[in-house]
Amino acid sequence: MSKAQVTKAHIVEQAAALFNQQGYAGSSMSDVMRVTGLQKGGIYNHFRSKEELALEAFGFAVQRIQQRFTGALKGKRHAVDRLMAILSVYERFLADPPVQGGCPLLNTAVESDDAHPALRGRCCINRVLRTG
Repeated sequence: MSKAQVTKAHIVEQAAALFNQQGYAGSSMSDVMRVTGLQKGGIYNHFRSKEELALEAFGFAVQRIQQRFTGALKGKRHAVDRLMAILSVYERFLADPPVQGGCPLLNTAVESDDAHPALRGRCCINRVLRTG
């Protein structure tokens, strides 16, 4: 990975935890600067807007959850084994959350219900994909 890619990944990971804990609306660019250790220009060098960063951070958070379930379900063919694997993932969430602050899908759905159409759309797509 190039230095720019490493920096962008760092911003996304830190912003994912921040937005998941404080919400998109409750997080300022100063908060993003604080958790990343970067200046505003360093952040805007990688993202055109706070909304673009939030969308990537949400995608990162969802991917982290997907990885947990994919790993747990790998090689499990029988329904009982699959169910137990899913439950084991949830059991680990408290001690070792994929992203700090709770469930990113639920948090984003609640926050974006009345605002942030792009986040609401992304969250709804993920809910449909999970249940469909």
